Amino acid sequence: MSNSSKNAIKHGCCAVDTLLLPTERIEDLHALENIWHKSYNPSTEAERHLVQELAHADWFLQRATRAYASVEAELYKANPNPAEWTEAQDRKLGRYLRYKTASTNNVIKCRKAVEDYRKARLAEKAASEKSALAQERLKKTQSSNPQADWHQHLKNMRAEAVARGFVSPDEPNPFDRY
Repeated sequence: MSNSSKNAIKHGCCAVDTLLLPTERIEDLHALENIWHKSYNPSTEAERHLVQELAHADWFLQRATRAYASVEAELYKANPNPAEWTEAQDRKLGRYLRYKTASTNNVIKCRKAVEDYRKARLAEKAASEKSALAQERLKKTQSSNPQADWHQHLKNMRAEAVARGFVSPDEPNPFDRY
């Protein structure tokens, strides 16, 4: 492996494809994943994937936070007065702050994806339950009051129209005489 290919894992903030750095422990990653899985208790494969992505985003945020704290401590050790830091030192700390901010934004985005997925599933479940309840009510109504056939329905509509004062099209209109 060439030296330039290892640049991303120097501090790990640019190592988005590298889940574990040599300085990190797999047990810590698994512990973090377990925390997120216990918190959300995903029930579907899609939800498990989203929670896993959230756990990894949090892992990268913790890495960026450690790198930022390390650089900040290094700068304070060299010069405890930030007002006296050189422009290069300010830029360096700013770069690590951007790494940390990008990781924070990614955690927020992943968490929102999990929450949106859960809200959509709850809305689907509520709509399904509402539909099932409506179907059940319709069946009850139809079984307790069977609908008349088409001819009977037509007769009922004509009778109702005549009762309201409408003239049947089969009978001559009494006003046509004038």
